[in-house]
Amino acid sequence: RELDAFASEHDAQLAMRLQPRRNPWPLPFVQQHASRHGFVPGATPGRLVLPGNDEGAPPMLALQFDPQAALADDPRLARIDEVSLVFDVPHTAASEQPFNAWCAAGRALALGLDALVSDDKGQPLHPDAFPMVGSELGELYEHLAERDLPAGSAAARRLFS
Repeated sequence: RELDAFASEHDAQLAMRLQPRRNPWPLPFVQQHASRHGFVPGATPGRLVLPGNDEGAPPMLALQFDPQAALADDPRLARIDEVSLVFDVPHTAASEQPFNAWCAAGRALALGLDALVSDDKGQPLHPDAFPMVGSELGELYEHLAERDLPAGSAAARRLFS
């Protein structure tokens, strides 16, 4: 029970929503910009991933969008009106600097896609908020390590899967 309580209190995902400023994006446009930044197709439709540094490790970041668009008969006609850039904190070691990768990918994709950026609740996400998020993330990493569940470890991946 204690472990379940700890897991529920420390399971964290950071999500950044990107939405077009004008018209929905064509699916190939999103895929092209994502691939420029190292994203590759994920195992499920509507998901592109930035692979982790170690072979067999879970992806560092995921770029998620409507799976129906990914399954369209003609992907060139599919339109995307929102993507979410997600970072699953307990699954990636702090040494891989996933937070920096998340911030950099978010900035680059927002610029390339001409997107509005918001948090997972739809509130505008401004660059000046990132240092505070990074500080809180550092505390989370410390709490995980204190319990012998450092982010990215096999034990943390099992517990937070």
